Amino acid sequence: MLQRVIIAIDFSKPAAEGLAVAREHCPGALMRLVTVVKPSEVAAGASGAFAAGASPLHSKDMRQVAEEKGLERLRAWAIEGEECAVVFGSAPEEIARHAREWGADLIVIGTRGRSQLVSMLSGSATEWLIRHAHVPVMVVHDVELSASMLEKLPPGV
Repeated sequence: MLQRVIIAIDFSKPAAEGLAVAREHCPGALMRLVTVVKPSEVAAGASGAFAAGASPLHSKDMRQVAEEKGLERLRAWAIEGEECAVVFGSAPEEIARHAREWGADLIVIGTRGRSQLVSMLSGSATEWLIRHAHVPVMVVHDVELSASMLEKLPPGV
């Protein structure tokens, strides 16, 4: 039986569907919703524009603001008993690392189902995660959700 499940959240429709499927198929497991903030997003700061010439002294504050915003968004999607975490870096690498450190039994990730050509040219976070994660990865693509899964979608999706 699954004890610990990480759900990768980028606040997209596929991520919401992955969360609903995880909630449906992993009853009783401790769920942790994880979002990844890219360093470029931290550098952009609250204004959304890169803070050119920003002092390194402010980088800790900028990272803290990004983490707080990420946690706030995750908590809006979480239900009682689900944990939330924000990590920084490359999405697939940080999700895999976090899963290993947290002792996850499974990673759940939603995918947009890009074409094979697009994936070949630009790479795929999901593909990288499947190849390199130390735990099984459940990939949820755009599928018809059952009525009970629709009830498990986060608000506003």
